[in-house]
Amino acid sequence: KCGCRVVQKLLDVLGREDRELLVADLVPCTVELYESPWGNHVLTKAIEVMPSDSLGPIIEEITYKGYRAVARHKFGCRVLERLIEHATEKETGSLLDAIVAASADLCRHEFSNFVIQSLLEHGSDHRRGMVVQHLLAHLPRLASHRTASHVVQRMLNHCGAEELGAIVSTIFNAASPHSIEDIAASRYGSYVVEELFNLRNSSISEELSRRLANAPKELLKSAYFTRVAAHCGLEVQVESQNMVP
Repeated sequence: KCGCRVVQKLLDVLGREDRELLVADLVPCTVELYESPWGNHVLTKAIEVMPSDSLGPIIEEITYKGYRAVARHKFGCRVLERLIEHATEKETGSLLDAIVAASADLCRHEFSNFVIQSLLEHGSDHRRGMVVQHLLAHLPRLASHRTASHVVQRMLNHCGAEELGAIVSTIFNAASPHSIEDIAASRYGSYVVEELFNLRNSSISEELSRRLANAPKELLKSAYFTRVAAHCGLEVQVESQNMVP
């Protein structure tokens, strides 16, 4: 534990040549490091301080281990997040291609969802667009998923106007049991709907308010739905004893 702090400090203070020698010694232990509660901090520090064109050996070790295994590991996901933030497409291109292709699956996992969120927030416009295209057809279901709903919220906050239009259209046009009204009445989807309203886009807000105001009566019994309605400035009159989570 203390040793990992010493190594992190060395990575900060050493000159480039000595730092590269140190990282070269660490590379064969990449998997052992990311699986360690302390070693993963050493690996992410190396990614943060090393030039992008020096990260190839670490990326090779991760690729050999398998992107799914790394992304689904509670510490491995952090390593992929740092690579997304600090490495260039030249080094990470093939790795990110595989991650994007599996994004519909990865965004449902308790750890790998953070990797997809990082791609949306820190990836290039091209990568962000690829993630949106892969997830678009799944959005109505993902919006109510325990972990994937966080990815959908991240999409709403970091996508461009054209991508946002496609996302909103897909969600608004979904049929029951994954309609916008059903999403608003679900535990996790309710936060996605609030995030839609928080975009402060008048056309989105108006359509959202209209849909919620005319929602099926059985959904009015949901405490999540009534919370969302109140957030959007609507009043929903339901007897408290009839409300369900």
